[in-house]
Amino acid sequence: MRCSISDNPRRILLRLPNWVGDLVMCTPALRSIRHRYPSAHISAIVKPSLTSIIKNSPFIDQIIEYEPKGRDQGIYRYIRFIMTLRKQHFDIGIAFTSSFSSAQLLFLAGIPIRVGYDRNLRGWMLTHRKMPLRNHGRIVPMNKVDLDLGLCELLGCTDLNPRPELYPGPQAIDEADRLLQRHGIKPHDIFIVIIPGATYGPSKCWKREYFAQVADALIDEYDAKIIFAAGPGELPIVQDIIRFMNHRPIGIDDTVLPLDTLMALVQRCTIMITNDTGPRHFAVAFDKPVVVIMGSTDPRHTDCNLEKSVVLQEQVPCGPCHLRRCPIDHRCMALITPDRVLAAARKMIEDYYNFPGRS
Repeated sequence: MRCSISDNPRRILLRLPNWVGDLVMCTPALRSIRHRYPSAHISAIVKPSLTSIIKNSPFIDQIIEYEPKGRDQGIYRYIRFIMTLRKQHFDIGIAFTSSFSSAQLLFLAGIPIRVGYDRNLRGWMLTHRKMPLRNHGRIVPMNKVDLDLGLCELLGCTDLNPRPELYPGPQAIDEADRLLQRHGIKPHDIFIVIIPGATYGPSKCWKREYFAQVADALIDEYDAKIIFAAGPGELPIVQDIIRFMNHRPIGIDDTVLPLDTLMALVQRCTIMITNDTGPRHFAVAFDKPVVVIMGSTDPRHTDCNLEKSVVLQEQVPCGPCHLRRCPIDHRCMALITPDRVLAAARKMIEDYYNFPGRS
């Protein structure tokens, strides 16, 4: 029997995404739910490595860390986690991931109202289901912002503003300020954050020597202050790029910045240049111009809030393949030249900051 959705739930549980970019794109939905239920206690299940992205969000009251492929792996830990959720007596559960396991979690936790997309054979575990858009039986790719706001519509939410919203927090802001001061970066400098890695895999990564050429040119033309930010396991990428360069960028090539500190740095940058990876959405959230170098992925998954984004993608017969590693010649990325990226970066600097080139 389909349960009606209460206008005054006491406790709401959200199963949030496991990827940086998807989590940022989910923040409009978090805001929408908070506006719909201002008095509810809202808890969010979050992967531990992503906690810092939303720990200061005003839309969440409690973060419940959960890592089923890590520290919470195994049937006994899973049962214990389920029992912990059951004790909290949630009234509504919303799965912002499309996996079978996320719906199963809400079902086993005994939550009476369970909301999510009807896919991956999990519809029977949901009380309120939304069908994904299909064309001839195949799911049509849609951006994550609109997908998540679609679930909010099921709840009767009326605030469907698609803008993401992030809060780095005072500690991260102080750390970013100290880093900028330590390296002599002043407010009037052209400060560029470059993200040359991608957690998903090397198929999303542009050539390292190309990043080096772009960074050198921007230093020559604008005396730009450039930071290459690496994620876990990506320090060798940054170190290789620096070896290719004629100039020396800001020296954090031996450091993986916490995500909240990176957010605070992006909040202060002039522009970002990046592969199609999670931190590109930090720039969008802070209304910063961003050049996105996209290879193996379908741009429709992130086709939202692109007013200050330039997405460079080469149309190739084998793409978008969504493979983590290219089995052939990585042509989708190799065909994007440094000149194209430089042209996009120059235009953003000169359009948004009225800063003429020095070449």
